[in-house]
This record gives sequence, structure tokens and C-alpha cells, in this order.
Amino acid sequence: MEDCLAVSRTAGEIASGHDLLDEMQLAAATEEKETHSFEIDSAQVENVKQRCLPNALNFPMLEEYDFRNDTVNPDLDMELKPQARPRPYQEKSLSKMFGNGRARSGIIVLPCGAGKSLVGVSAACRIKKSCLCLATNAVSVDQWAFQFKLWSTIRDEHISRFTSDNKEKFRGMAGVVVTTYNMVAFGGKRSEDSEKIIEEIRNREWGLLLMDEVHVVPAHMFRKVISITKSHCKLGLTATLVREDERITDLNFLIGPKLYEANWLDLVKGGFIANVQCAEVWCPMTKEFFAEYLKKENSKKKQVLYVMNPNKFRACEFLIRFHEQQRGDKIIVFADNLFALTAYAMKLRKPMIYGATSHAERTRILYQFKNSPEVNTVFLSKVGDNSIDIPEANVIIQISSHAGSRRQEAQRLGRILRAKGKHQDRMAGGKEEYNAFFYSLVSTDTQEMYYSTKRQQFLIDQGYSFKVITSLPPPEEGPNLSFHTLDEQLDLLGKVLSAGDDMIGVEHLEEDSDGKALLKARRSAGLMSAFSGAGGMVYMEYNTGKGKGAKKKDPAKRHTLFKKRYT
Repeated sequence: MEDCLAVSRTAGEIASGHDLLDEMQLAAATEEKETHSFEIDSAQVENVKQRCLPNALNFPMLEEYDFRNDTVNPDLDMELKPQARPRPYQEKSLSKMFGNGRARSGIIVLPCGAGKSLVGVSAACRIKKSCLCLATNAVSVDQWAFQFKLWSTIRDEHISRFTSDNKEKFRGMAGVVVTTYNMVAFGGKRSEDSEKIIEEIRNREWGLLLMDEVHVVPAHMFRKVISITKSHCKLGLTATLVREDERITDLNFLIGPKLYEANWLDLVKGGFIANVQCAEVWCPMTKEFFAEYLKKENSKKKQVLYVMNPNKFRACEFLIRFHEQQRGDKIIVFADNLFALTAYAMKLRKPMIYGATSHAERTRILYQFKNSPEVNTVFLSKVGDNSIDIPEANVIIQISSHAGSRRQEAQRLGRILRAKGKHQDRMAGGKEEYNAFFYSLVSTDTQEMYYSTKRQQFLIDQGYSFKVITSLPPPEEGPNLSFHTLDEQLDLLGKVLSAGDDMIGVEHLEEDSDGKALLKARRSAGLMSAFSGAGGMVYMEYNTGKGKGAKKKDPAKRHTLFKKRYT
């Protein structure tokens, strides 16, 4: 596919330097236009776009795709279903993309729960060409494939998923491929099936490159996707067009300008997303935990001490009981710190999902959370920040976070923004004042309070306000909660202090490159087992069959290499 740029200028600008033209000739020339087209090296497209930005040459470029007149690439038979009725703000966002009869590359910003999936499917249905849809993980790949089948008339044989577990190929000349950024950008050795599919992805001309959670694209690994794939139109979808490493401006030349951004509170007033009560719960540090916090210089130890603060644990337990038993709510508890995530989930006997959880296990837990009345609370690490659709959840409890990331705060709030209840009740002035709740638990007099203030800034800019709660749990509930006695608290403190550094760290994912701006690289002590991959391994004994009374295996059934050893 050839990449071409078009630069227009008036002939008057050219002729103004020629003294031979009189004023009448100059006036006539100014009404004419000259269009110059030229081909550039595909490897230099990103550099040219960057040079044309307003802060450089000030010739901002637009990528437009005349899909109606594209006779080279085959059409895809796909329409929106009659029941798919985009809301007014969704129609407005699409009009910004297709306003001039062509498909314009750019970014659409809608809050979580506002229907980004329908916008993406609608764009693909209008272009009617092959579409490559990129998501952040395998769970969201399944969800996007479901959304395409839910809202459009696409046939099953024209849509495929490409993940480590599913390597499907669509049949026909055109189709939709849903995969992850990692699967496309991965530069290592692949299986034979994967290599065939990735080669087809690289060689095909895509009508639409649809990118979910587009704020991750500036990361070095993900931006490779832009250069690897060949697409006529790029559409980025996100709820939070913000990063901490100042790379968000790269999206202007990697994808395109911001086409549309919805106001969060306007959608709340219209009843399109949930009305959320945001609260910051102050949890005083216990005397013993605070004393150790002041002694420690290791930032990992300091963090796990304020996250495992017994008063924070008790506040979390009280909120879970209150919302489960008295309101019948569905609750998500977020914790970036894996030690805390495991300790809370095991103590409260709740399921948890983190980076090492298999895709099948994630799917099973989320299915039970959505459909079973017995599973009303699930613990999530930062893998739940992006692209996991849990519309039933209406309560978030955050016990630890990734430093001062504004994006993460907004993404987590977005997990409960899906509209709930009757539309007339959700409208401004309806009978339901709040139908979702976001609690951020903070240990007072620690570094966590500074981070909390920084994290809230994006939501405050959107019009949200945080109520401060200082008396949780109520005194009368104290004896009914965990870690009520001093002995229990000291036992917990001992477990925290004895844990190795490789056990108490924050989970790091591929899309965390902007975290470098939050937590600078530093040298810290660690165990050799963590480098060898033996962290968390335990000694186990196995029966070799040599003991007294043990049943011997038939030597004839053994492999030839081991027959002599057992004869």
C-alpha cells in the first residue's frame, strides 16, 4: 500500500514574489489552487507526520479514506442490526469521523460504560472493509468478538480471534480479526500457525484499524503495531486520554487528532451512565504498623505496611458486608500490591484475578460474578483496569493503587459507570440519587495521601467530587471484624515484615510504560530465586515407587532410556 501526502497552497502565494504579474492577474491567480502529491517512504511516515505538527512546521495532516470509491479492497457484507440504535452522543462522535463523506482517522473519547463498543462496530459497518480490532488482553478480545456479533449482521465465518489460546482464520476475501496489541507487536519466535496468521495480518490492506484503550499505544511496544500494519483509517477509542509520561501527544501523529470527547456529567444527567458517589475513606494507621512504617527506608516495605494497615482491612471488610448483605450489590476490590491482594482475598474467602490467572480461570470467575448470587465480590489486580466489561458491578473498593496515576483512577471508576435501573430513574431529578459507589481507602499520615490527591485530579476535572469519610467502620461493628485484637494485628505485622521483597511488589504489566514517570527506576535488594524464576516454589516429596509395599511399574512399559535404572 502506498502512503501519500497532499499539500495545498494558493497560487497567489507562489506568484506574489513575481513583479511581472499585475494586480488583476494576481487576484485571478489567488482563486486557483495547486495540489501537489508525492510518495514517501513508508518507514518515514511517522517522522513526516511528527514534523507537520503545529509545534513544528504547523501543517497538521489529516488521514482520510475514500472507502466508497475503493474498488481494490473487497467489501465486507456487514450491517448494523435494527435493534442497534446509537445514542445522540454516539451519533455525534460518528459524524465527526464521517462528516465529509470519507472516514477520517482520529480518536473518540467516551467514558467507560457509555458504549464505545457500539461506536467501533458502527464505524466498521459504515466502511464495510476488512477490520483489524486491537484490544489489551484475551478477555477483551472475547468481549469485542461478542460485541461485533451482538450489534452487526456479520457472519461467524467472517470474524476470527487471534490470541495465544484461539488462532482462528476467517474465510472469504474480507473479514474482522480481533486480537491483542501483544500478539501483533511480539518480535520473538512464534508457532507455525501464529506465524501464518501474523504474516497475513501484516500483508493485508485493512480498511479500518480499530484500537481499544488507545492511550496504551504510545508505549514503545504498542506503537510498533502502527508501523507493522497497513490500514487506510485508524480509529482510537478510550475513556481517559491522559498519561503520566507526556507521550499522549504522540497520538496526534500516530493515529490522528481527537475527533470527539463527551462530557461525563452531561451523560450522567441524561441517564446514559451511572451516577457515582465518590468517597475517600481515611484509615488511621495502628500504632505498631505506623512505627514500622517510620523506620523503613525500603519503599516496597513502606507501601505494603500502609496497604496492610489493619484499620484499612477492617474498613474494607465492613464495606463488603454492608453492600453485600444490606444492598445486594456487586463489588470489585482493586489492589495493585499482589501481597495485599492475596492476603485480603484469602482472609475474606473471595475469588481473585491477577496477571498470572489463566484465561479460562478469569472467564470462569467473571461468569460466576455476573450470574451467581453466591459470588458478589471479586478481587482484581491492575489487569482489571482496562477492557474488562462487568456491567453488573456497582461498587468499587480500592485498597492499593499505582502511585499517582490519574488514568488508573478514572479507568477503575469506569468499571461501574454502566447505566443501571430504569432510564427515568437515572435521569437528573429521578428517584435514584446515587446508584454506584467508589471508595478509595487511604492510610492517613502516609505517602498514600499525597498519591490519592494526585490520582483524583482527572475525575475532579470531569466534575466529580470526593466525600471524605473518617469514621469507618463504626465502633459498634469493631468486635465483628477481623484483626480486632492486638495479637491478631501483631501476627499480621509479623507476616508483612517477614515477606521477601520479591513477594510484596506491585504487579507490572506490558502497558505500564507510563509508570516510569511515576516511580523512577531504583536499585533494591532481592532474592536470587526471583531471577531464576523459582520465587514462591516449595519443596515437595514424591513417591518414587521404591518404598516398602509400593507398587512397581512394569519394566516393559518404561522408556528405553530408563529400563536399566529400574531392573
